[in-house]
Amino acid sequence: MKLSAPIIRCVVLVSLIAGSGAFASDVKKTYVFHSGRKAGQTDRVVVLLEVGGETKFLDKGKPRREKMGVVCSLDYLEKTLETPAEADGVLRGVRHYRRAAATVKVGDDRFEPALRPEHRLIGVEAAQRTALLYSPGGSLSRSELDAIDIQVNSLLLDRLLPSGPIVVGRSWPLDKNLLAAMLGLEEVAKSTVECTLKEVTDIVARFELTGRVKGRADGAETDIELKGRYRFDLRTKRVDWLGMLIKEDRQAGDVADGVDVVSRLQLTVTQVKEPKELAHAVLENLDLKPTAKSTCLTYEFPGGGCRCRYDRRWYADNSSGVLRLMDRGVLAGQCNLALLLKRDPNRLVSLEKFQGDVRKALGDNFGAFVAAGQSANESGYRVLRVVVHGAVPGKPDDVPIRWIYYHLADRQGHQAALTFTIEQENTDRFADADEPIVESLRFVEPASSDQVNRD
Repeated sequence: MKLSAPIIRCVVLVSLIAGSGAFASDVKKTYVFHSGRKAGQTDRVVVLLEVGGETKFLDKGKPRREKMGVVCSLDYLEKTLETPAEADGVLRGVRHYRRAAATVKVGDDRFEPALRPEHRLIGVEAAQRTALLYSPGGSLSRSELDAIDIQVNSLLLDRLLPSGPIVVGRSWPLDKNLLAAMLGLEEVAKSTVECTLKEVTDIVARFELTGRVKGRADGAETDIELKGRYRFDLRTKRVDWLGMLIKEDRQAGDVADGVDVVSRLQLTVTQVKEPKELAHAVLENLDLKPTAKSTCLTYEFPGGGCRCRYDRRWYADNSSGVLRLMDRGVLAGQCNLALLLKRDPNRLVSLEKFQGDVRKALGDNFGAFVAAGQSANESGYRVLRVVVHGAVPGKPDDVPIRWIYYHLADRQGHQAALTFTIEQENTDRFADADEPIVESLRFVEPASSDQVNRD
């Protein structure tokens, strides 16, 4: 049967209507998520971190493992100070810690790092690859920093949002720089981590995060598996909850033991009114941007006797006076600090005698004196400094070394000696890393007793 033109037009119209309805049912809604974080806003952040597993280390050349566990509880108020124009720009804030406590168990040992009351105000800066915590009120100790500098800094949460339009079920790879900042890694060599939009309701959007990361931390290789979920509040336009399982297998390195652990992290964010602890009147006279002094850490010699500030690239052995400098994954130098017996201040070693002692100590490793001089540090202590170039035996060739020797003494005759050892190829990395330690060194009590060595 041949159809007339009006009937054909009617059939086509019906087909288009029916077809358009079927096509519309297949179209998924597109969502765009933007962070609503603004300068001046204050959040209450509550974090619970639980870690279980083992440490890995060498004992007399043999591999050993010990059980370890960590429970860390944080409760702080975080005020946003500055938001960037670009998505990956610098974001700054300031925190007041209401609670910052941790319990660490390794073998039979137990540690409880915590913030001192005078350090409850903490500055925080999130850049493209790093998340930095520092104290405007004075240098933190390494244990204080360890108590609060955990994985997944709360300033980074909104950077987990997709950068463009997305539909439910769609995934995208997480940026390597963001992963480095979140996990405290020096570098991310390889990543399969992806985020997925799982659900959108009238109130929240829910996401999942999964994948593996290979990189370096404290100069050691690490393999991390991540499984997490997080939630975006459509009313406040902020990520307000995150839960994550972190499985890490890190090799032992030059400055820390290896670990084979599983961490469970939960973090909640609630917007609150500005508290008195973060009011303008409290903050207006403080330098809240990171400085060389506020980012340095405080080191106290084992058993007491002296303390100093140091670049946080230094890692201290808590059982001795040895510090090691780790620069972008490379062991760039070592410092040996020793307290000497108190001596008659009128009979201190001379610069010439000190040089002779250095030459004798180096023996066949001595090459040549490069510099020698006398000065005073911040406390007015007399400082002798001697720089030597030489070499130590190596395979296949000897290794060129730069040594920097210091002798410090106060007006009461307290003394300390510091030896910095740097391979010549690392002198640019090391730069002036010795200076903050020497300049800030203070004797806090007699090195041994009131004994005076008059030899």
